[in-house]
Amino acid sequence: MSSNQSSPGTAPPLDAALFEVLRNRLWAINDEAVDAIVAVSGSPIATEGNDFNSGILTAAGEVALAGPYVLVHAAALGQVVRHVIDQFGGNSGIGPGDMFITNDTYVGAPHQPDVMVVAPVFRGDRLIAWCGSCVHQNDVGGPVPGSITVGATSIYEEAVPMAPSRIVDRGELLAEVEQEYLGRSRTPELNRLDLLGQMEANRVVDGRINGLCDRYGSETVTAVLDGLIDRTEAAVRDRLASLPDGRWHHRGLVEHDGIDDRVYEIGLTMTKQGDSLHLDFTDASPQAPALINTSRAITSSYAMAAVMTVLGYGLPWTPAGFWRVMKVDTTPGTIVDCLWPAGMSMGVTAAGQEVRTAVNICLSRMFDASDDPDVRSQILASCVSGSFTQTISGAFDDGRDFSAMLLDGLPGGSGARWGGDGPDTGGYLTSPAGLCTNIETNEQHYPVLYRYRRERTDSGGPGQWRGGVGVEHAYQLHRSAGPATSTVFAHGQQPPTAAGVLGGEPGMQHTGVYERADGTIEVPPPKQVGELAPSDVYTNLCGGGGGVGDPLDRDPVAVEHDVAEGLVTEAGAVRDYGVVIGDVEATKTLRASRRQARIERDPEPPLEEPPTGRRLSSTVVLANGHYLCSRCGHEHGPTNEPLVSLLIVSRSPVDERTPWPSARPGADRFELRRLYCPACAVQVDVQVALANAPFLETAELIED
Repeated sequence: MSSNQSSPGTAPPLDAALFEVLRNRLWAINDEAVDAIVAVSGSPIATEGNDFNSGILTAAGEVALAGPYVLVHAAALGQVVRHVIDQFGGNSGIGPGDMFITNDTYVGAPHQPDVMVVAPVFRGDRLIAWCGSCVHQNDVGGPVPGSITVGATSIYEEAVPMAPSRIVDRGELLAEVEQEYLGRSRTPELNRLDLLGQMEANRVVDGRINGLCDRYGSETVTAVLDGLIDRTEAAVRDRLASLPDGRWHHRGLVEHDGIDDRVYEIGLTMTKQGDSLHLDFTDASPQAPALINTSRAITSSYAMAAVMTVLGYGLPWTPAGFWRVMKVDTTPGTIVDCLWPAGMSMGVTAAGQEVRTAVNICLSRMFDASDDPDVRSQILASCVSGSFTQTISGAFDDGRDFSAMLLDGLPGGSGARWGGDGPDTGGYLTSPAGLCTNIETNEQHYPVLYRYRRERTDSGGPGQWRGGVGVEHAYQLHRSAGPATSTVFAHGQQPPTAAGVLGGEPGMQHTGVYERADGTIEVPPPKQVGELAPSDVYTNLCGGGGGVGDPLDRDPVAVEHDVAEGLVTEAGAVRDYGVVIGDVEATKTLRASRRQARIERDPEPPLEEPPTGRRLSSTVVLANGHYLCSRCGHEHGPTNEPLVSLLIVSRSPVDERTPWPSARPGADRFELRRLYCPACAVQVDVQVALANAPFLETAELIED
C-alpha cells in the first residue's frame, strides 16, 4: 500500500522533557545524514566547501529541520517534495524505499548544478515523514564545463534540467534513470559518488527515524515534527507582533546578463503588519534570456532563508515555521519569476543574492524603528552579495582532462551589526557553515599553484561599525598541458551590492584580474569566457560586507586597530573615516571639516536627549506630523513629503574606493547617494542607484 498522507491518529501528549529529547535526537539524525554525504562524496565542492544541505520533513512536505549549511538548499526541499507528492502520489504511488531526483530550477532546485534527492520515510505501509538533501555538483552537462553558461540565450543553451524522477524503486536503483542523470555530466564519477552519498543519507534518516518509532511510537515522533513547526511559527509570530508595523523598501541591481551589459533591477516592498510579513517583489525588471534569473520557487526560498537568518535569531532552524508567516508576491516573466525557457544557471549568485540582500536590509530597517534596544541589537548590514566565481577546464600535462569550479569567490566579508564589526571573510549570511575550499586541496585535484590567500585591505564597508573584509587569492596553472578555458561569472563588480544600513557604506565590489605574461593587466567584465595561459596569474578579489552607522562616528581607536591589523590602510582611514593615524587633534579637525563640507555650513551640535516622538530610524523620529532629526532635533519637514526630498544629498562615483576604476566599463552608470541631516550633517542613509533613477523612500510606518 502506498500513501501520501499520514493516517488518522491521536498523538499522545508530549511533556516538555520528552519533546526536547526527541527534538535534539532529530537534529542529530539530520547531522548524521550530512556526515554520510561527506563520507561518501569525493567532490571538493561538498567535502571542502560544504556546498550542500539536508533536511527532515513532515509527511505533507513541510521542512521541520534544516542543517546549518546552504540554507536555500534546505528551504527548497519542501517545494520539491510537494511536487513529488503531486506528481507521483496517484496511480504510480510512493512506497517504502523510493527516492526521487531532480535539478529542475522551475520546481525548486536553486540552479541546475544543485541536485536534490528526496525520499519518503515509511512506518510499515504508512508515510510518516520525508528526508532529502541538495548537493552542488561539479558538472551537470550543458555546453560548458561547470554548467554555468555565459552567453546562453535560453535554458536550452544551458544544462537542461532533469524533471523530478524516481531513481530508486522500493530500494532498487533504477539503472536507466541513473544513466540518464550521469550521462549528462563531464564528471560522472564525482557525480555518482555524490549521488551515492545522498542516497545513503536518506537511508540513514529512514533507519534512525524508524528506530525512534520503535522506542517512542510513530505518533509521538510525528507529533514532534509537527510540534517543531507549530512552536516555531508561534515564536516567529510573537516576535513579529512585538515589532513596529510599516513598509520598508530596497532596490537591488544585477549587471550584465552574459550577453549584454544591461542592468536588471529587483525592488522589494516589505510590509509587516501584526504577526505576518508580505514580501512584494513585483517591481522587478523583465527576465533575462538566461543565466541570472530565478524562478518564483527560488525567489521564495531565498526570501525565506533571509527571514529565517535575520528575523529568526535564537529560534530553531525550522523553515516551515517561517514559511507560514510569509507571503511572497512576484510578477511572472520578471528576473525573479522567470518563465520557460529562461535560463537560471547563475541565478543563485545573481538575482537570488539580491533577493536575500533586499530582505536582510528591510528587516534591519524594521528593527531600527523599534524602541526596544534588544531588538535594535539585531540590526545587520548585508554580507557579501554574489561572488566573482570562476570555472576552469583543460588538461593535465599527462593528458587527463580536468574541470573545476573554484570556490575562491565565496569568502567575502559579512555585514556589520549594531554594536559590532562584521566577521572578516565570513561569507554568506544564509550559509553559516559554508567553507572555502582549502588551497592545498585545489592544488591536489587541479593543475593550479597558489601564490597567496590573504585578507583584502579596505574592502569592508565603512561605518560606525565596519563591514567584514573579503579575501583575495592569486594562482597560476601548474602541471597543465596548455591554456585553460576560464569562465568568470559575477554580479556586484560594477555597483557595490553588499548594502550598509543606518548610514553605513556598502562593501567594496568584487574583482577578477588577469596579469598576463607580458605584464599587461586585464579586468574581465562580470561575465566572460576567456583563456588562462600557464604563465598568467589570475587574482580573485572578494567584496566586503556592508557597514552600520555613520563612518565619522567610528571610534578612532578602532580605526587605528584596523590599520595595525592590516584591514584598513592609512589612506583608507583618512578617506573613509576621517582618521589621521597617530594624531588625535588632526583627526578632530578633519572630521569637523568633513561634516561641514557635507552641508556647506557649520553643523549643529547634538542634543543631550533626543527629541520625543515615534521612532522611524536611528536618525529620524516622527512628531506632530513632521520628521525630526533624533541627533540635533532639526525639523526636516512634514511627513506628507518624502523624507529623501528633505535631506542634503551628495553623489559620487561607485568606484571611488576600488582599484582599477578605468577598467570597469559600465560602472559610470551607477552612483553612491549619501543623505545627510541638513543641520548636524549626520549620514542618514547611503543608496546605490542608477544615475538616472528616482530616489528611494526606504521607510514608512503604518499608523496605529
